[in-house]
Amino acid sequence: MKKKVVSMMMAASLVTGMLTGCGSSAAPVQTTDNGTQADASTTQTEGTATEGAAEAEASALPEMTTDEITLTYMHFDNEQLVNAVADAFMAKYPNIKVETQAFSTDGYNDTLLNLVQSGQMPDCFMILGNCDFALSNALLGDMTPYWENDPENENILPSINNAKLGYYGTDKKLATPIKFFPDAIYCDLNVFETLNIEAPSTNWTWDEMIDSFKAATNTDAGTYGFNQFHSLVTYYPVAHGSGCIGEFGWDGTGYNMEQWAAGVNQWAELVNGKYHAPYGDTDEMEAWTGDRTMWAAYTGKLGFQLDAWWTYLNLFDTPDYRNRGMEWVPYTTPVSDDGYVFGVLDFGGISSSTEHPREAYELLKWMGWGVEGWQAKLDAYQDVETYAELPLYRQAMPCPITMDEEIWKEFQQSFYPTARTRTYQSVFDPVNGEDLVTADEDTKYGKYFDDFFANCKNPVPFGDCQIPGFSSFLSTSYFAVGDTLGVEDQVRIEGKNANDFVAELEQKGNEANKAALEAAKEAYAMIGIELNY
Repeated sequence: MKKKVVSMMMAASLVTGMLTGCGSSAAPVQTTDNGTQADASTTQTEGTATEGAAEAEASALPEMTTDEITLTYMHFDNEQLVNAVADAFMAKYPNIKVETQAFSTDGYNDTLLNLVQSGQMPDCFMILGNCDFALSNALLGDMTPYWENDPENENILPSINNAKLGYYGTDKKLATPIKFFPDAIYCDLNVFETLNIEAPSTNWTWDEMIDSFKAATNTDAGTYGFNQFHSLVTYYPVAHGSGCIGEFGWDGTGYNMEQWAAGVNQWAELVNGKYHAPYGDTDEMEAWTGDRTMWAAYTGKLGFQLDAWWTYLNLFDTPDYRNRGMEWVPYTTPVSDDGYVFGVLDFGGISSSTEHPREAYELLKWMGWGVEGWQAKLDAYQDVETYAELPLYRQAMPCPITMDEEIWKEFQQSFYPTARTRTYQSVFDPVNGEDLVTADEDTKYGKYFDDFFANCKNPVPFGDCQIPGFSSFLSTSYFAVGDTLGVEDQVRIEGKNANDFVAELEQKGNEANKAALEAAKEAYAMIGIELNY
């Protein structure tokens, strides 16, 4: 009941904001104005940039304003990168001043609500995690007329449109992915060479992946098959379920948890069968490495690490790891019959109270998925003179969301190995004093990266960012409550069968989704937007 009341209050404050307009922000603002920084105050097809420009000319989008206006963009992204994109945007639209508001993830949502309540909501913004926060408070404006009339959106990661990401099960496009991190199952080729076994095919099936985990586990050599940051439990339904576009077998309208149950049971069998590396801060880890705080992926005795995309450039491709003999290369999660893989997507949207929705949409596109914005990002990522101490590409660089062929070619060849004939040279690594990618790395690792990038472009994300009610379902029905273990630990530790939980969890998950949609519908009705689902 308390959550509902809070949502009503937020919706009411948004109505006030729409009547009064967005005021100047009292939050920290980094203003960029044509390159000058002011002091901070309180089915897969690839097109070309030329084709994208031609499509833009035929766009049914309204013209951008020629009036002098100011737009604010709130984010938890890399501040230097965002400011570089803002500068490029203002160079094209000199009548528009962009103010960027950078905040850490700690307290981000509270800060956003404070801005809403004071009538200072940003025109567009990144969404942190749980989509229910933005939906129940009616923070997101309706982007449908812009999104569905923008031809550039026909040449983006296919799953965004095919899975209707950002519609949240309604008839309105309220948000969209603006950052893309394909999930990677990293394989240490050196472990396979040491064990004298072949590395698996990059187009592996699920069973082939599991067989590879087992093959890399060798008691005599002291190696383990896999360690996970992201979980096989998340991956399994995405790789197996027909029509599955999310965790727990989510199909866009409800959960189908039979595949989830199979995944939990198999994960528990692998962990209990000692194919999973010892967990940190355990006696088993100390017995294995002599250091109970050791990270399994740093040992040189791990076959696979299930991890985030940024782990490669941030860690695995640094001399610290290379000099220890590790040769990490990425594999995607096994591709489903529908062509989907798992990936991490950060979402963004325009404000439901912005006075300039068309322009806010365009700015969000530059910050997220648009070709022009991505060209500005590549320019910043390649700037190793301005950012010599810590290049931007080593600061959790995402992958493009556009499918533009030249953007992807420049992206991969600038920062990663390729076995193809190069059009672009690798950037220089100022920290280590050498090219980021060497000819030898192209030869040894290029085919793995070529196949990875060919397979990764149809991602479905975590449940909290796309399924209303998902986080509530997890906290009340799935994770540990009181003295009761979470469902996964009941299977792994107590030996229960995950299939016995399916009916109850499906019911509770679907009930949580329905309740979240009803709360969103009520909140949006208070600001004059009808959500249908």
